[in-house]
Amino acid sequence: MQRDRSMERVENIEKQGAVQVPPPKRSVGLFLIYYKKQLELMKSKGIVDKISTTVKKEIREKWMNLDEDSKLEYKKEARENFEKYANLSHNIPRKARKVSLYTRCAPNRVHLTVSNLNERQRFVLREMGFGSMLDLRSIQLNRDFCKWLVDHFDHNSCALDICGRRLPISTKDVEFILGVKSSGVDVSIVASAEEINHICQQHGVNVVGDIPINLLEGKLKEMKTSGKEFVGCFVLFVLGTLLCPTPKPYIKRSFISILLNIDEFKSLNWAKLVLDFLIRGVRKYKEKNRVGVSGCLLFLMVICRK
Repeated sequence: MQRDRSMERVENIEKQGAVQVPPPKRSVGLFLIYYKKQLELMKSKGIVDKISTTVKKEIREKWMNLDEDSKLEYKKEARENFEKYANLSHNIPRKARKVSLYTRCAPNRVHLTVSNLNERQRFVLREMGFGSMLDLRSIQLNRDFCKWLVDHFDHNSCALDICGRRLPISTKDVEFILGVKSSGVDVSIVASAEEINHICQQHGVNVVGDIPINLLEGKLKEMKTSGKEFVGCFVLFVLGTLLCPTPKPYIKRSFISILLNIDEFKSLNWAKLVLDFLIRGVRKYKEKNRVGVSGCLLFLMVICRK
């Protein structure tokens, strides 16, 4: 009999000396919350004794005819459940997988997310200088190849040494390949703890510690507006999954300080941020003998084929 995954997760925690608590249950979507409440209501009133195809169909039709205002309470509950799950789940140790290189650089994930944006949101992102993210294709990184590239990347001189040929890399190359600006004011990632907490509240990122990528992704799926909250959430998501990813499934809390300059996004030097982050990531990977690397590995994959 196949072992229960939840039990394996608990044993994982026990082996590492952590508190013996079961992993948090995954959050459910709007319809499932509505479905369970309707089912409980029908059972309490004696309308149904068991779940049948007819009952399921009836509840589904009620949901389809429900107006947006009536769905607000379920949206709120779904958001709260998701934030609670995201905040708890990324703190639970997971069993290590055998891979050649750990990275959270995921262009395919960005591609799927932008495909769900509406026209107004797309227009705003192009105006802010992130139009290239909308045209990103779904690409699966070859981790063995990425490891080879990282091993041949000289972080001191910022160049790739490939087959006896030296390929210097600059912010202009980042702009050419990723489409982000390589001139202007440097992106600042400096803010006090009070400022960071205030920005988190403003943008609805109510978590303790670093920010789970899943949380940002979930918020973007639900958003239909195109204001500052959307722009901030999108930029953090793209930084965490493509431009400045770490080997872990969340983005550093300090990165939210970028949103202090959200009105100046169009004039910021994003290419320098991307390249500097990659250089630091490769340096730590090599000097500290790590198994994961921070930075945009997609950029390295593309530039080596120029």
